Amino acid sequence: MSNQPRLLIAEDDEALGAILEEYLTDSGYHVTLVQRGDDALHLLKKNHFDIILTDIVMPGADGLSVLNASCGDATRTLVLLMTGYSGIEDAMHAVEQGAYDFVSKPFQLPEIRVRIDNAARYQSLLRLCKHHETYKNLEVPEGFISYDLASNTTHTSAGIKAYGIIKV
Repeated sequence: MSNQPRLLIAEDDEALGAILEEYLTDSGYHVTLVQRGDDALHLLKKNHFDIILTDIVMPGADGLSVLNASCGDATRTLVLLMTGYSGIEDAMHAVEQGAYDFVSKPFQLPEIRVRIDNAARYQSLLRLCKHHETYKNLEVPEGFISYDLASNTTHTSAGIKAYGIIKV
């Protein structure tokens, strides 16, 4: 695959990290694996990754720090958080801070593959819409909410430039 999505995996469990790296590389992703949060932060300063799969609890820096260091632009980078210390509060907090998805350990490898494939498709669609003139000047009908990816804001009135529309 010549246009492989670049995936950063930050996982301190060496065995799980190696399994994820092999599985997702075989699934068509260009994978970089680190075992420490501070190593992930260092890489983010020098490299672009389309998707980040990060554990929340790691040495050096936690997954929320990695989330915060990602650019915050879903068309550029999506972050999926994973943890063995799960709770609905953690998931809600992570999504509020901009995470695309949240998964609890233990999980099955096909589940991670589906979540990452979905993230890649979603990101591809966002990128297409962001650069397509048809969507840049879309009128939002009454009763819908638009989501402007450029400014990360929502609007409820017609005539807003929008990239996504949700029926309310």
